[in-house]
Amino acid sequence: MKNTLITLFFILINSFFVQAQSISDGARISLLTGSPGTELYNTFGHSAIRIKDSRQGLDEVYNYGTFDFRTSNFYVKFARGKLDYMLSKETYKQFEAGFRYENRSVVEQVLNLTFDQKEKLYKLILENYKPENRFYRYDFFFDNCATRIRDLMTTAFGAEFTYNYPKEWETSNLTFRNLIDLYLTNHHWSDFGIDLALGLPTDAVASPSDYMFLPDYLAKGFETASIKRDGEIIPFTKKGVLIIPRKDIEPSVFMITPLKLMWTLFMIGAFLSYLSFKNALRIHWFDVLYFNVIGLVGWVVFLLWFFTDHIATKDNLNLLWAVPVYLPLFFFWNKLSFTFRKWLTLVLGGINVIILLFWMVFPQHYHIAFIPLILIIIIRFFFLYKELKTNQTM
Repeated sequence: MKNTLITLFFILINSFFVQAQSISDGARISLLTGSPGTELYNTFGHSAIRIKDSRQGLDEVYNYGTFDFRTSNFYVKFARGKLDYMLSKETYKQFEAGFRYENRSVVEQVLNLTFDQKEKLYKLILENYKPENRFYRYDFFFDNCATRIRDLMTTAFGAEFTYNYPKEWETSNLTFRNLIDLYLTNHHWSDFGIDLALGLPTDAVASPSDYMFLPDYLAKGFETASIKRDGEIIPFTKKGVLIIPRKDIEPSVFMITPLKLMWTLFMIGAFLSYLSFKNALRIHWFDVLYFNVIGLVGWVVFLLWFFTDHIATKDNLNLLWAVPVYLPLFFFWNKLSFTFRKWLTLVLGGINVIILLFWMVFPQHYHIAFIPLILIIIIRFFFLYKELKTNQTM
């Protein structure tokens, strides 16, 4: 009981100071946009809000894209899409030190606001920062560090504020997958993994507002936005200024790309199939190994679809070629009935042929490195069917 009362006391004290906090007329509020980093988690950049008030010795950065590693069952919740992210606060010096350490540049766009508008926005941020409000269920496309800031401006300023989307956002018809692919040029394996894990929702055409789930596009949205100040419609931000430069370093690219590796695997599979056909040899060990690996991939895709809260992993058509039941089916292949094996090779082999025939118009974008994997499946099912037919006539 005593501990509960102490906790409530500190919450009330914290709420009092949050509500009492204010800024001076000379305060400056700005959008900070961090460049992409070298790790997957920072590949797409970062957005944060800076509030600087020299009169009050205030220089803080509010960041919606953080989480608490101390959360119980952290990795399980992260994998299942049940991890809550939060709005955190740090000094600008701490923010700057982190980006300099990671060699990432930061551009600052100061907002053209009246004192009343600054105060309204600041109070809304403080309201969001309260312990009972700061946590939210993260979603990569629809609720992240950039979209929170995008929506914050509309909430704070209402009809006074307008996003004037660039025309190319209206006409380009880029999907969410197209947009993230722009950042994965030198991240071949990340691109491969993302195309494997993310399903049909990722191939939906992004609306102009949706573009701003990416920090670079949020900065562009701020740049073209307008606000009503003292009865006049003016640009929402001043011109962006590079406040943290980055050193030019040649990006390291892993030489063994998915495409190279998968085509190498295809050549091995095709060569073994040729030898087995020419010399009447069985390569059951290869089928067990290959189809069980593909089945394992299928199980991962299946779990991401049906047992997580990630919207982007739903309706994943990779299950048409990465069929989960391959694992453990091929461990018992020779014990299955002849009729079952025959129809299995025909149906699943046919599905893979259809995928390749309609590759260009398939509703889900498949990574090009999936082609050799699918070709191996087709080849092996073809030879397994011939083997079954041969054994039937003997």
